[in-house]
Amino acid sequence: MSLEQEIKRLQGIPAIKEARSLLSSQLPANLLYHAYGHTEDVIGEVISLALADHLDPRQIEILAIAAAWHDVGFIWSYTNNEPLAADAAKKYLVSIGGYTESEIELIAQMIRDTALVVDEPSYKQIPSHPLSRYLLDADLANFGRADFFEKSELQRRELNDETESFRLKTLALVKNHRWLTPAALTRWQDTKEANVRELERIIG
Repeated sequence: MSLEQEIKRLQGIPAIKEARSLLSSQLPANLLYHAYGHTEDVIGEVISLALADHLDPRQIEILAIAAAWHDVGFIWSYTNNEPLAADAAKKYLVSIGGYTESEIELIAQMIRDTALVVDEPSYKQIPSHPLSRYLLDADLANFGRADFFEKSELQRRELNDETESFRLKTLALVKNHRWLTPAALTRWQDTKEANVRELERIIG
């Protein structure tokens, strides 16, 4: 099955359809970076990474569900939204059945893992389970892609941050970041390093 076919198949399962419906209809309009398109991007990237590293179909489904729900908490709060998203996912998954208690808790924990935690001099995401590494890499995939500066500008505008200050914080964040999966390291490290060099050049 191709990547496109797998994405389309998983988009059709109830757990992912529900999250996409909530995000497309209820996310605040002022979210420029954490908009609906970001979640669609993360779903596609996490499936791509998982396929590249030959994860099994159930693991890929669990990851795709976590990706679909990881930003649902933004509907209710900009800060500390990860626990809200995790709780919403758990409630829905329990209601529809078909997932074990341990699978549901894993999905919730992966969502909570997407929070940025202090790691001086910057922040980072910390995986609590091997599968979390795939969600975290997918969530920050733009660090290693050509659209890095475009996405960064959307985030700056979303935060209403001053340009120079935001660039310095972004540089610290990206330099502190490490890919957590083999597929992400192979796919994105070279471009991430180029993005860091270009950001350093812009900052001067």
